[in-house]
Amino acid sequence: MEMSRLGSHGPSVPPFALGTMYFGSQVPPDTALTILDAALDQGATFLDTANNYAFWVDGGTGDESESLLGRWFASRPGARDRVTLATKIGARPRPGSRSLDEALGLSASAIRTQTEDSLARLGTDQVDLLYAHVDDPRVPIEETVGALVEEARRGTARFIGCSNLSASRLEAALAATPAGQAGYCVLQQRFTYLTTAPGADLSPHVLLDEEVIDVATRHGLGLIGYSPLLGGAYTRADRPLPEAYQHGATQGQLAALARAADATGLDAGQVVLAWMAQRGIPVRAVVGVSSTNQLASAVKAASTPLPAEVLADLEQARRVP
Repeated sequence: MEMSRLGSHGPSVPPFALGTMYFGSQVPPDTALTILDAALDQGATFLDTANNYAFWVDGGTGDESESLLGRWFASRPGARDRVTLATKIGARPRPGSRSLDEALGLSASAIRTQTEDSLARLGTDQVDLLYAHVDDPRVPIEETVGALVEEARRGTARFIGCSNLSASRLEAALAATPAGQAGYCVLQQRFTYLTTAPGADLSPHVLLDEEVIDVATRHGLGLIGYSPLLGGAYTRADRPLPEAYQHGATQGQLAALARAADATGLDAGQVVLAWMAQRGIPVRAVVGVSSTNQLASAVKAASTPLPAEVLADLEQARRVP
């Protein structure tokens, strides 16, 4: 797959990130390792994880995904050098808790400790992209940004990014970057083709809305969208659309997806992934998969160009008065 730069000053990566949230937990280790091998072979070399995946699964601790990736790197010589590895810190519950209300957070000391722990689980001395996973209003934004910049200076991260920030908090974080230092290069938020109902609350997720996109693009940040396929709701009758995505414009948007699918031979979910990568302001999707067939589907979507008239129809249907 074709590589391109994330924003104006980020790493060069493929059109989508392989989400490994459930690797080692709901996706059994042997299956996850097979998927990772296939991803490497097919050029899906942008890997997305976090230091809390997946603590909410029965028996989960938050170690599972990073530890599984560490096993894969250890068993596949050279694999680490062929991938762009992204992880996130800040949203891991404190020991003894299973609540995000008691997360380790983003103080300078918490960032240092969490980074070192992630590197140990991953079996590497550097990640390519280190995210602040969630906003932490308890800590001065200058402290959080300064500590992440320090991780880049130390060499534990090549690039730094942020996730789940409102437009105003993103502005504040960018303004807090120490002079002469490289700050956030990428923003990851919740994003898909369907728009949400006015006032929809998806917390703790934060949407990549037009206000946030404007701030990010003015500062040259690359954009990444998680939950792009809505848990399979675009293609599976047993996965209803979340209530937040059900409103007056929904049926028109779904009809546009159906027209695009007919025109391209893709299914609706694949159209969503292709649209994200090819829209006027591209948004790379984080695609979670549980089989090599799902991986192949995402690779096909990322490799299929959408005709200009299809893109225009999709954009028109998405404009909500």
